[in-house]
Amino acid sequence: MRSAIGLSIVGMLCWVVMFLAGTDVWHSAGSPDFWRLSGPPYTDLRAFGYAFYLQCFILLMMIVVTSWSALKAVRSDKGAN
Repeated sequence: MRSAIGLSIVGMLCWVVMFLAGTDVWHSAGSPDFWRLSGPPYTDLRAFGYAFYLQCFILLMMIVVTSWSALKAVRSDKGAN
């Protein structure tokens, strides 16, 4: 259980690094508003943006659910003894 929590936290840290690097690239490219612009590259960028922010939510939920399960298991072990 600890390894699952640790891997989720490492995944979240990687997401933060990707967010920070992506923000720098976005500003360097002139801050294009890909959420509103149309055309082939902007459609792909919107799909990437949706998936990227959804990944943040999924990683956070993995950390919460895994931590909650670990705490529940520890509490049930203490109650059995």
